[in-house]
Amino acid sequence: MALTKITGEGYGVGTITTDDNTATLTLKSTDADGSVGPVLDLVRDSASPADGDAVGIIKFLADNDAGESTIYSQAFTTLRDASNGAEDGQTINYVMTNGALVDHLRMGRGSAGGQSEVVINEGGVDVDFRVESNSNTNAFFVNGASGKCSMGSSGEQGGSNVATLDLSAAGNAALGVGRHDNDLGSCVRFFKINSSNSGTIVGSINVASSSTAYNTSSDYRLKTSVSYDWDATTRLKNLKPARFKWIADGESAEFVDGFLAHEAATVVPEAVSGDKDAVDADGNINPQGMDYSKVVPLLVKTIQELEARIVALETA
Repeated sequence: MALTKITGEGYGVGTITTDDNTATLTLKSTDADGSVGPVLDLVRDSASPADGDAVGIIKFLADNDAGESTIYSQAFTTLRDASNGAEDGQTINYVMTNGALVDHLRMGRGSAGGQSEVVINEGGVDVDFRVESNSNTNAFFVNGASGKCSMGSSGEQGGSNVATLDLSAAGNAALGVGRHDNDLGSCVRFFKINSSNSGTIVGSINVASSSTAYNTSSDYRLKTSVSYDWDATTRLKNLKPARFKWIADGESAEFVDGFLAHEAATVVPEAVSGDKDAVDADGNINPQGMDYSKVVPLLVKTIQELEARIVALETA
């Protein structure tokens, strides 16, 4: 390295200039103990420290193509709480993006006594967030423009706040959920959250040694106006089982048995979710869904009624 010059104005202010790209300044420690070294301290030695004081900043500058000195990134630390025994700090990392310094990463407390946190993209600009694994460049991906999340792919599906799971290799599961053999029980629980952010369990997915159960709440303590005297047979006859092909599977697809959701809703409305002919903001189909298990009580009650009629005829 060729040391060109050292310049400065006043005590402690100086610039080291070189004419090549080798290390401009090297700090070396020859200690052989277990302590950390070398050490670089940036000290704000104020006689009257106060909350919000800037502690120090490191800037990375270079000229743009107009010859203007530009900060391309900087790390900035703030004293958030100067109270003895309760000191708080925060570091903010800015990166030049589209001509402006963008707050990409924050660590620490945003205010004295506030919640300590790590924040990505505090400025709320169009910045993607991506976690790459050994085999997938988009192991976890957040689209900065839409706010949608995906795992295994940068593609998006569904409406806002939807996480898309995508493993393209044949035979791989998009999501795996499991519990240890010695601790079987609920793998997933579903809650209805109230205004105080506490919740009531409304369903679960449970596992046993060789089986899985998909549960919805059915405890008698959650129900009222229970009745066993109603006509299931008449209602059942209004259901319209159909055979059809799924459009997405193409014309070569096999016929399947099922219901059309809006037709089933007239008989078992609790089995159907969504509205007929609904679309999203872009005009895409917002499909109705159907929980076929909700039809089971109607089937069982109808069988019981038919059994009673058969017995009555046999004993007449």
